[in-house]
Amino acid sequence: MRKILFFLLILSAFFISAQSAADSLLAVLKKEKTPQNILVLQNQISDAYKHSDPEQMQKFAILALENAKKYHSPYQQAVAYQNIGTSFLIFGDYDKALQNFEASEKILLKINSNDGKVKETLAKTLGSKGVVYSEQNNYAKALDHDFEALKIYEETKNEVQISKLYNNIGVIYKSIDDKEKSLEYFLKANKISKNKDEATFAASASNIGLIYLYQNTLENSKKYFDESFRFYQKSENPRALGELYNNYSQYYIQIGQIESAKSNLKKAEKEFLSIDDKFGLSDTYLFLGEIYFNENKLNESLKFANKGLELSKELELTEATMNAEKLLSQIYDKKGDQKLALLHLKNYDIEKENFDVVRNEQQRLKTELNFQYEKEKLEKRQIASRERLKWLFIIALAGIFLLGTFFYYRNREKQKTILLQKQLAEFEHKALHLQMNPHFVFNCLAAISAFVMQNGKEEAIRYLSKFSKLMRLTLEFSKESSITIDKEIEALKNYLELEQLRFNNKFDFQISKDPEIEDDAAIPSLLLQPYVENAIIHGVVPKDGKGFIDITFQQRSEYLICTIKDNGVGIEKSKMVKTNFVNAHRSMAMEISQKRLETLEQLENKKIELDITELNNNEIVLGTQVLIKLPLEFIKHK
Repeated sequence: MRKILFFLLILSAFFISAQSAADSLLAVLKKEKTPQNILVLQNQISDAYKHSDPEQMQKFAILALENAKKYHSPYQQAVAYQNIGTSFLIFGDYDKALQNFEASEKILLKINSNDGKVKETLAKTLGSKGVVYSEQNNYAKALDHDFEALKIYEETKNEVQISKLYNNIGVIYKSIDDKEKSLEYFLKANKISKNKDEATFAASASNIGLIYLYQNTLENSKKYFDESFRFYQKSENPRALGELYNNYSQYYIQIGQIESAKSNLKKAEKEFLSIDDKFGLSDTYLFLGEIYFNENKLNESLKFANKGLELSKELELTEATMNAEKLLSQIYDKKGDQKLALLHLKNYDIEKENFDVVRNEQQRLKTELNFQYEKEKLEKRQIASRERLKWLFIIALAGIFLLGTFFYYRNREKQKTILLQKQLAEFEHKALHLQMNPHFVFNCLAAISAFVMQNGKEEAIRYLSKFSKLMRLTLEFSKESSITIDKEIEALKNYLELEQLRFNNKFDFQISKDPEIEDDAAIPSLLLQPYVENAIIHGVVPKDGKGFIDITFQQRSEYLICTIKDNGVGIEKSKMVKTNFVNAHRSMAMEISQKRLETLEQLENKKIELDITELNNNEIVLGTQVLIKLPLEFIKHK
């Protein structure tokens, strides 16, 4: 399949209109009396005709151009030239198309306006020139103009036009046989245009389907063709629909459904004839010629091969001409006419040589284009940077010694201050940690005392064994500002088992860790114990029935998420219980933990979040959740 199949799809995506729009504008034009408004409407009508009737498009654009010159409206002149150029592009007259696009560009550059409308018209003209250069196999120049247009649309944040240009760039990369790069741009165009621009979405979907067809990924190919067809069957765009029918024919040939392929090619012929689209017809006829040749229907094959050759020669399509000459040689060979077979074979060899020149140029471009534009951007940045550095050096030379000395001493003092502040914050952290440990020991001893009174010797020994282990862990952890999550889990599990014994299995618990968390991931030592204690004392213990505490450690991007959930009485009821009891325990551990988090946030200069919420469903209290979001840290191995 040739480049023209792809390119006309992008042309369809690049210029969007409908017959109904043209009819509505014509009705308005009949009533309009103001000359300036008339020429604007003429340009709009011209643009609306580009799919349904390119002759009418050119007619109204010429009228608009005459009026724009008469009433001295340079912008509308530029638009008229743009529309005339587009009509010639549709007719395949590249020289005249380019002349009109250049006339439009020249006027727009003279206007030199920051008006977004003028900028986008210039971008449209540049993109149209890119289309012409692409058709003339001048891919480097085509990309130059496409990227210039893309830059403007990026400035104006016009995502619809950006998606169209991505599609156009994909066409160029496909033309130099870089299918991987072309698929990348087609997919980008398809993603951006989804729910924003149906025509571009449909065009890019058809292009994607064609690439998948080349790659023999037939299921994906059909899927994207169908997405494209859903739009084109209800739109007035015979060119795009014709190209899609051509694409479908190649799919059906691949899966061996030849009659379906022929049916689609007949539909394509009808669409192309309705707008006299010679480009699409040249491919359609050649495809039909190849099918009939394979069916040994030589007269039918000869008829379509000659039609295809005539159009491809008229349009100077090297690859299409080469393929048509080859097919004709094969047909005459089968018919036994060796003289004509040899003639067309010689013609094929000539066209193949011409095409090999083009193909070699394509391969050369394929190796260069992947880095050419990035290289140019880098060079421009480097030149600008050198200029800035040169002037800065000249201005700063006289005072550089004094300024350097000043900044040196100021920076040294600043670093010294930062170091002292960090040490101070670390000392505050350790002081807070020491404040928490005695409080924790007090709670555990109180629990042991109560347990001894209630349970007897054997259970007390078990409790003391777990408590001694917890004390050893606490003393060990108190020497470190942070510990691994596994050690924190070990301490929490030991603590929870103690509390289970203390409260006669009043609650169950579960501790889980995300498998993605590394083994050396760190957490501030004994950070969670006060929140777990609060969940037990003020959450599940006052609850009727058995309680449950769920503790999870998860990794989200660069953060560690620690969550403590209980199915207790909730925050509000817990406050009421505390208020009703005069001797209610007023623990400082929560306050100290809060201060630790604040100190850590200042020390690390990273955001730390603490969120305590009551869980409920339709005003039914389900418990309490504590969520702590910490920056992900790791144990530093000595």
